Amino acid sequence: MPSKQIWGLLLIILLNTALLSFAGSEESFAYYSPENILRFADSLYAQGDYLRAAGEYQRYLFYQPQESAQIHYKIAICYRFGGKTEQAIQGFEALLRTYPEGQFASRVYYQIGATYFLMDRYEQSSQFLHEALPRITDTRQHAEAEQLIGLSYLRQKRWSEAGRLFKALQASDVIQIREKAEVYHIYAEKGAALPTRSPFLAGTLSAIVPGAGRLYTGRFGDVLNTLFTVGLTGWQAYDGFRRDGLSSAKGWTLGTLCGIFYVGNIYGSVISARVYNRHITDEFLATLLVELPY
Repeated sequence: MPSKQIWGLLLIILLNTALLSFAGSEESFAYYSPENILRFADSLYAQGDYLRAAGEYQRYLFYQPQESAQIHYKIAICYRFGGKTEQAIQGFEALLRTYPEGQFASRVYYQIGATYFLMDRYEQSSQFLHEALPRITDTRQHAEAEQLIGLSYLRQKRWSEAGRLFKALQASDVIQIREKAEVYHIYAEKGAALPTRSPFLAGTLSAIVPGAGRLYTGRFGDVLNTLFTVGLTGWQAYDGFRRDGLSSAKGWTLGTLCGIFYVGNIYGSVISARVYNRHITDEFLATLLVELPY
């Protein structure tokens, strides 16, 4: 083959290689463009892959820092839905510090309260939202925050406070809030009427008749056990004192044991009433279906 043809063939190969490399770099450049990164992050979010989406949003923020408020909000939301609640709280609080009057402020206040709620920190949720209510200017978000305060009251078994709040929300301008308020108000009334047991009464009954407090709280198996231990040690202590007088070692030993069992019987009845109440309310609250707005 003549040398000119060889050089021509080599030139064509070099040109094709250069064009392919350029096309590949263009494709790579397009893939890593801010628009495609954001599109990929939104796709991950839509698929429920929240933590990966948070990483992509952070990468997008590196290229487009001027969209900081919106992207920071999305990152915090991803952490909330991804189970990283502490990081979500930190993200929302940082957003409030940077943009206290921004377009996301009202929603961020709600999201912080909602995240506390998801962490089972109901008292903190209701307290935070109650203090934040004057700063939540959006009508719908204000109503949603009030609803979440009521739900926190229900979780804390503060039935009367929850009932009053949901009764007021039945006049809300937001239809969804108004409809749910009716349901939650009935729920609060049912919670207040639960068949609970008085710890004071349980202790008093056991002080009068050992085991009676356990009978009151439905612990039937403990009734016979209490009567047997207190009755037997008391009888043996009496028998010791009757036979040997006040110097009876048997009388003092078993009398002390009887006293311990008697006091334990009272204390146990008080605890039994509290356990009974907690079991009843926990079972009732397990039926509470909560759907937090986005």
